[in-house]
Amino acid sequence: MFKRILVCSDGSDSALKAVKAAAEIACKFSGAITLVHVFDPSVSPIPFVGVQGTELLAADDVGPYSDAVYTSLEKQASEVLDEAGVPYTTRREIGHPGDRIAGVAHDIGADLIVMGSRGLSAWRSLVLGSVSDNVVHHAHCPVLIIR
Repeated sequence: MFKRILVCSDGSDSALKAVKAAAEIACKFSGAITLVHVFDPSVSPIPFVGVQGTELLAADDVGPYSDAVYTSLEKQASEVLDEAGVPYTTRREIGHPGDRIAGVAHDIGADLIVMGSRGLSAWRSLVLGSVSDNVVHHAHCPVLIIR
């Protein structure tokens, strides 16, 4: 039933719960997980805050910063998946998280997307929309949102 599971992680508590839930589902259905991390440079502090001293970073300097973010997120999620003994691969994406998650799910032929709920405020959700809402409306497969 759920052989190809896409799980999204942004480092939040709900995302870690989503990784754990995806691992349980993968174990139950002998599935495999694709773990995706999406770096959105449009909400990154890089253009505004210097990471190296007081210097501002140029747009082409995003790579090392995003690599550090990816590595941290992968370490956290990988520990959970390794402990569960679930086969998994990782993907690193850059762009709008909702768009990239739905796109990756389509690319890999995912049977299920598992992601955490970020609990945006009502005003922020109204103005910006939430990533989970975007994925639910654009994914080709079922989406399980974990709180």
